[in-house]
Amino acid sequence: MTSARNAIATAAFLTCSLFPLAGLAGEIADKAVEVESLLGSGDDVAALAAARDVLGKTWEATTGLAIGETALLVEPASGYGIYNPRPDERFKLGEPVLIYAEPMGFGYGTPGEGLYSIGFFVDLKVMTEMGEVLADLQNLTELDLTSRYPNREFQANLTYNLEGISPGRYILQTTLRDKNSAKVGSFENTVEFVE
Repeated sequence: MTSARNAIATAAFLTCSLFPLAGLAGEIADKAVEVESLLGSGDDVAALAAARDVLGKTWEATTGLAIGETALLVEPASGYGIYNPRPDERFKLGEPVLIYAEPMGFGYGTPGEGLYSIGFFVDLKVMTEMGEVLADLQNLTELDLTSRYPNREFQANLTYNLEGISPGRYILQTTLRDKNSAKVGSFENTVEFVE
């Protein structure tokens, strides 16, 4: 319990310390001070709820999609953080490339009946290691989730089939474009195709 309080207090302190530097003092810093106060009074439930509010306000203040963890996979992820990373970046020709990514800072749609929607358009750029663009595919696929809760955890399970590619090393640049805001985020994975 003490370590959880210390972690929340540290996050609140860092929020109070850093946000004024970024010009985001005010609501976020005030809420972080409230977290500190609630922890001091022993109201853990209210402190955690206030800490969620700090995260929510920070989430909304981001200017683009942040991409957390990314990994090449052995098989599609079965949930957020539930995946088996590939031991290396080598793929046989014709083998699908499975990628996991965790976008953050996205917006929410309201499809009705108390539901929230999360969605992204996916673009893929295939490049040589020298940066030569071999393919620039817009709107390759879409990722969507509908939930009764505004989830912060979203796993992007991507499968790329690069038929006809020659053996060699390539950079795959994935761009996620948020359907519910103007936010965009990109990440890269290096892969090697072998015969």
